[in-house]
Amino acid sequence: MKNTISRRAVLLSGAATLLAANAKANVTEVSKASTASKKTETSETSEISASIKKLLDNLDHEKFMRLAIEQAHKVPACPFGAVVVNIKTGKVVGEGWVRAEKNPIWHGEMTAIYNCPDSDKGFDWSEVALYTTGESCPMCQSAIIWTKMPLVVYGSSIPFLQTCDFGQIDIRAQTVIDASRYGKCAIIGGVLEAECNELFKKAKALNSKKS
Repeated sequence: MKNTISRRAVLLSGAATLLAANAKANVTEVSKASTASKKTETSETSEISASIKKLLDNLDHEKFMRLAIEQAHKVPACPFGAVVVNIKTGKVVGEGWVRAEKNPIWHGEMTAIYNCPDSDKGFDWSEVALYTTGESCPMCQSAIIWTKMPLVVYGSSIPFLQTCDFGQIDIRAQTVIDASRYGKCAIIGGVLEAECNELFKKAKALNSKKS
């Protein structure tokens, strides 16, 4: 796994900056519709070009979420898996799963971002989307914003993850996006939610046996 010091510094700086912002009390839950009817929602749709938005609307969200689930299976006790997908080609350009045994900030989303090609080699972050089995914590969502990805898609919500005894910071991903002055991204929740929820329920049972 490649981890450049400059990228890590930028991501951590972004996370710290946005976590310092006051969280908004009321968060609008992203609607959960079937894949065929799902439309990209964004805080400021004007920031996403019409051509990019069309590509986002045509993505096969279930297909890519299943790839994130595959990554999650690598760590059954903490099944946060993620993939970064090129929205033009449909190619996976980064994969990630929890690597907390090496570094506490290596969440699934963070490792997927670290595993993407380097920006100085022509990698265009505005042409990728991130899929994650669990709604991104404030750190990961801040990192996503700093990359300027136009879309993040998750399966299980933070409120559900909390019922499975995962110590999520009680700030929703949309709240982090709303607090950002650097950029916005669209967010879709509830894709393959039942399958993702099952991952975390099994993890809860597994962790209960260990304690």
